[in-house]
Amino acid sequence: MMGLMFTTVIGYAIVLLIAALFTMHYLGKALNSSDAETIDPKPETK
Repeated sequence: MMGLMFTTVIGYAIVLLIAALFTMHYLGKALNSSDAETIDPKPETK
């Protein structure tokens, strides 16, 4: 019974980790921060 609990917790943690990595990878490609300067140039201030 204890082994089943550990397997379930570790498996659930791995699934959450994969989902988080996939989400961060997807957002990293979709929200490219290097385009921000091109789209909205930084104003020149003194």
